[in-house]
Amino acid sequence: MAVKNLFNIPYAGIDRHGDYDLLIGLSGEVSVIIRMTNPVIRYSASPAGYEEFHQLFNNIVKLLGDGYLLQKQDIISHADYQPPEAAEYLQQQYNDHFRGRDCLRVETYLVITRRAKKGAFYQYDSGAIMALTRVAEKVCDLLPFSKVLNEAQINHLTVRILSMDFRSPNVSLNNLAPSESEIRMGDRSLRSITLVNIDSIDLPTEVSTHLEMNGKESIRGFPVDLLSFLFKVPGSEVILFNQLIDIPDQTAVLRKLEQKKKRHAGIPDPANQLCVEDIDLLLNDVARESQLLVHAHYNILIAGRHELLPKATNYIESALFGMGIIPSKNAYNQLELFRSALPGNGVELKEYDWFLTTCDAAICFFFKESLQQDEPSDFLLRFTDRQGIPVGMDPADLPMRTGRINNRNKFVLGPSGSGKSFFMNALIEQYMLYEMDMVIVDTGHSYSGLCAYYQGKYITYTDQQPITMNPFQIDESEYNIEKKDFLATLIMLLWKGAEGISTQVERDVISQVISAYYQHYFNPPEFPGLSKIEREAIRTAVAEKLKEISVPEEDTPADPAEFSEVLNDAELAEIDHWLMRGLADSVAREYKFRAFFLRLYALDIRIRKNIAREAFRSKLIKQLDFNSFYEFALWKLPEIKRDEGISFDLDEFRYVLKKFYRGGEYAAILNEAADQSLFTERFIVFEIDSIKEHRVLFPIVTLIIMDVFIQKMRFRSNRRKALVVEEAWKAIASPLMAGYLLYLYKTVRKFWGEAIVVTQELGDIIGNPIVKDSIINNSDTICLLDQTKFRDNYDEIAALLATNETERRKIFTINQLENQDGRGRFKEVYIRRGATGEVYGVEVSLHQYLTYTTEKPEKSAVEKYIKRIGNYRQGLDAFVLDFHASGQSLSAFITSVNQTDHEKFN
Repeated sequence: MAVKNLFNIPYAGIDRHGDYDLLIGLSGEVSVIIRMTNPVIRYSASPAGYEEFHQLFNNIVKLLGDGYLLQKQDIISHADYQPPEAAEYLQQQYNDHFRGRDCLRVETYLVITRRAKKGAFYQYDSGAIMALTRVAEKVCDLLPFSKVLNEAQINHLTVRILSMDFRSPNVSLNNLAPSESEIRMGDRSLRSITLVNIDSIDLPTEVSTHLEMNGKESIRGFPVDLLSFLFKVPGSEVILFNQLIDIPDQTAVLRKLEQKKKRHAGIPDPANQLCVEDIDLLLNDVARESQLLVHAHYNILIAGRHELLPKATNYIESALFGMGIIPSKNAYNQLELFRSALPGNGVELKEYDWFLTTCDAAICFFFKESLQQDEPSDFLLRFTDRQGIPVGMDPADLPMRTGRINNRNKFVLGPSGSGKSFFMNALIEQYMLYEMDMVIVDTGHSYSGLCAYYQGKYITYTDQQPITMNPFQIDESEYNIEKKDFLATLIMLLWKGAEGISTQVERDVISQVISAYYQHYFNPPEFPGLSKIEREAIRTAVAEKLKEISVPEEDTPADPAEFSEVLNDAELAEIDHWLMRGLADSVAREYKFRAFFLRLYALDIRIRKNIAREAFRSKLIKQLDFNSFYEFALWKLPEIKRDEGISFDLDEFRYVLKKFYRGGEYAAILNEAADQSLFTERFIVFEIDSIKEHRVLFPIVTLIIMDVFIQKMRFRSNRRKALVVEEAWKAIASPLMAGYLLYLYKTVRKFWGEAIVVTQELGDIIGNPIVKDSIINNSDTICLLDQTKFRDNYDEIAALLATNETERRKIFTINQLENQDGRGRFKEVYIRRGATGEVYGVEVSLHQYLTYTTEKPEKSAVEKYIKRIGNYRQGLDAFVLDFHASGQSLSAFITSVNQTDHEKFN
C-alpha cells in the first residue's frame, strides 16, 4: 500500500498590522505582498525603459538593505478572451469575432520578506515589523499602480500558485506527484527549470538590461526583455518566473570572499588561479562602483498538459542556450523548487540554490515587460494589441487631461494598400458610439458603406446636382473676424485660384469690402450721405455757380421767406445738419451771407438728394449671397481705389468672378443655400471624386464644405464632432489657404472637435510648408500605416514629423512581427499621441469588413443583399449566413452573387 505524504503549507498565518496584512512564515519570517505592473510595455522599443526599470530595482534593493529577501514573480498565463456585451450591432459583431480567442495575461507580484532572527525559538520583534511596513510603503511609492494585497487576495494567489491554474474562475487543488524531473498534477504536469547550475554557473560574461532582436532588417536591433521568449512558449498553460534576491551582510560576505581568495591562491593550480582572478574582478567592481553583493536565484516553473510539457521545456532550454545560459540539469529537487515559488517562501531555498553576484548583474535577469491594458478613460476606442486581443485606447480625452496632447487633431499617412481606409472606417465607426457628428470630405467612395449603415447623408457632386452653399448668408451674431477671414479667403480663391498668390493690399481691400457689405446690410443709414468724392463735386459745382452770380455788397441777412417755399422744415434742419458737419464751410467763409449761400444751396438740394437716393437704391442689399456681394463690390471697389489712391486690378477681378455671378457658368455654387438639415445630421459624406481634377471647382467646393463644418461646429457646440478630409485637403494646401487652414485647426479644439487629414502620397508632405505649418504642427496625433514603401526617404518624413529613433523602431515593426497565427486579416497602425506612440492592429469582424470594403465587387454584392432585404443590418446577416452555408471562399461567393441574374436575385 502506497504511503501518502501531506503537503504542509509553509505559513503560520496572516496577521493584521495597521494597513497591512502580513504573511507569517513557519520560521517567523514576515512578508508583504505587492501587486505591481512592469513599467516596460512589450514592444515599446525603448532601451531607456529597461534602463530605468533596472535603476528602479537597484534603488529598491538598496532601500531594503541586509536582512531582507526580495522575491519578484511574473506569471504568464493563457485565457479565453471574453468581451462584454455590446448594445450596438457592429460592435457586437466585433465582440463575437474575438470571443474565445486565446490571450496572454501577465500578473506581477513583489514580495518583501524580513528574515527572522536566528535562534531556537521565534521571538516577536515589533521593531522589525514596523520597519517592514515602512519600507513596503516606500517601495509602493516608487512603483506606479502598485497595491498591497489583503488577506483574501493573499490566500487566492497562494491557492492559484499551488494549483498552477490561472485560467479557471474557481480553482481546485489536485494531488501532487513529484519525481526527479517534474511534478504531476492530475492530467497536467509542472516542471522547474533553474537558470543557474551552481556547480558550473554557465552564464554569459556580459549581461545587459535587454536584448536586441535579430532577423529581418525591419526588426533588427529592436529592444526586448532578456526573457521575452517566455511569451511564446509552445504547449504551456502557465509560466511562473520566480526571481529572488537575498541581501546579506556586506561585511561578512566580503570577509568570506577574501578568505576564499587566500585559500585558492595558496594552491598552485590553473583552476584556482582563475578563481582568484574572478574574485579580484568582483572585489574591484564592489570597490570601484560601490556595487552591492547579493545572492540570486532564478527559477522558471512551467505547467501544461503532460504530453506537451517536453516541447515547452525544450523551447525554454534552447532559448536560454541562445543567450549563453545553460540551465541546471541536476534540478532533482522539483518539490523544493516548487515550494520556494510560494509567496514569501524563498527562505526554504538551500545554499546550493543560490549564487553570489552583484546587484546590477542580478537585476538584469528580472523580467521587465507587461502587456498593453485598457486605458483608464470613459472615451475608449478598441484596436488590438500585438497579440491580437482588443485593447481600449483613448485618442483624445485622457491624453488631453494629462498634457500628452494639446489638441485632438490627427494626421494620417499610409500608402495605397496599407489599410488606411479600414483604419479610418474603424475609427469613425467607434466615434459614432459617442454621439459624435461626422463630416467627411472623400474622393474615393471609402465611406459609402458606413454612411448607408448609419443612414446618413451621402452627397455626390454632379453637373446636374452640384454641391451648393451660401456662405454669405449669416445672422448678425455670426459675423465675426473668423467669418470675415473665411470669406476673404474664399474670394481670393475665386479670384486667384488654389495656387495663386495674393498681395497684402489685395487681401486688405477685399476685407474692407466685406466689412462694408455687411455694415450696409445689418445697419443701413437712414440717409445715405455722400462719399468724399461726391462732397468735393458739390463744392466745385457751388463755387462755379457763385462765379456766375453777382454778390450784393451790403452785409445784410436775407429774408428767410425768400427760400421758405423752396425748403420745408425737415429740409432746413437737414441743411443745418450738413453745414454743421462742414459740408460747405469753405464757401460760407468766403461769402459772409449765410442766407444767400443757403438760397444757392437750396437750388441744388433736391437734385442732390435725388441723385444720392438713386445711388443708395443701387447700393441696397436685398439678399445675402454671392450675387449681391459681387454687385456691391463692383460699386465699392472704385470708391476705395479713389479714396485711398491704391492700385487694384478691378477689371481682372470683375472678369474672373463673373462666372460665379448670376447667369455665369458656376452661378449656383455660391448662391443657393445648403440643405438646412446638414446642421443637425450626424453623419455626412461629401463625395467629390468627380471634380478632383477640376482646378476651379475642387478647391472651392472643399473650402465651402469646411465652412459648413465650422457652422455646424458652432451650431452643435454641446456635441463631439470631427471633420475628416481625405485627399481633398491637397486642393487647399496652398499659400493662399494657409491662414484659413491654421484658423480651422486652432478653432476646432475650442468646440469639442477635431480635424483629421488623410493622405497616401509621400510627396504631399515632403517639401510642402503648408502641410507642416498648418496641418502637422497643429495635429498632436499622428497615425501611420505601413511605412516600408517610404523607408528609403524616411529621414525626411521623420524630421518633418519630429520622430525620434525609439519611435522609428516601433514604426518599422508595423506588419513585421510573427503575430499572424489564428487571426483574421488585419493591418497594423502606429498612433502617436504627443511625443510617444503605440502600434495597434486593425482587425474587424466579417460584418464590419463588408461594411468598410472599398472593393467594387464586394460592395456590389453586399448592396444586392441589402436592396433585396430592405434593411442594412438584416442584409448583412443574410449575406454572411449564405456565405458560410456556401462553403466557398469569400471571393468566389462574391463572384457568384455578382454573376447572378439581377431579376432572379431579386
